[in-house]
Amino acid sequence: MADPYIGKTLSNSRFTIDDTSLTDYFTGLNLDADPNGHIPAMVATGVDNAYFAEIAFPYQIGHLWMRQEWELRQPLQPNYAYHVSGEITDIYDKRDRQVVKYRVDLSNDDEELVIRTYHHQSFLRERISGESVELRDPTKKPGARKFVVPDGKRFGGLETTITKGMCGIFFHGNANYHTDDDAAKELGFQRVVVGGRMTMAYAGTVLESYFGDEWATSGKLDLKFTNPCWCDDLVTVHGVELAEQSSRNRRQAFLWMQKPDESIVYVAEASVAV
Repeated sequence: MADPYIGKTLSNSRFTIDDTSLTDYFTGLNLDADPNGHIPAMVATGVDNAYFAEIAFPYQIGHLWMRQEWELRQPLQPNYAYHVSGEITDIYDKRDRQVVKYRVDLSNDDEELVIRTYHHQSFLRERISGESVELRDPTKKPGARKFVVPDGKRFGGLETTITKGMCGIFFHGNANYHTDDDAAKELGFQRVVVGGRMTMAYAGTVLESYFGDEWATSGKLDLKFTNPCWCDDLVTVHGVELAEQSSRNRRQAFLWMQKPDESIVYVAEASVAV
């Protein structure tokens, strides 16, 4: 496998949201489907994940999501075959990791952009010396609860315990390090790592609930992962609308996912058009 490089054009494909993918999404997250048939934008997280083989470094022990940037333009439609294209836009160092940043565009048949994402996938620069990846103590790193909750209108509060069974359903029964202990150990993790696709989906759920239709047509999200989430972790997604930072054009919000020990899974900035 060759190393990824900046400017690499990724393969074109199609992405269709069928009944099975929707059922696995809602059941895996233990969420109720919208009775009006609304499709959550985060169903599309599988699109950039499908490019892994094209953007990955050969040494993949301990690879983790670092960051996700999303720009929403149109609501998703069921049983519609969207065009998918992508490109590696940057490769940069972050502590002991190399991060591959790549853009993914989801477009309709009229070549209109529906969703654009920038995915930051991290890989260890050096091979591990033992059998498992050394992860920093979450209470002693920047991802620890050190920020001051900003002033504004509080929202969210979605709370759930993510089980291994939920992971298995969400990832369609596939055995990987997000669903299977042995697969996780092969990649240097002591146990199953809850997929970033799952934890980020809860942020999308909270934002859709709070901002309504504006989220699907004008939402922007910049989400940074700070600590892994493990199976059977109890997590809560909190949000604050930042009244002082909102402008005439955009409503701004800050979100974070927190565990009972106050370690933070991710922090995020989000906004919608007024």
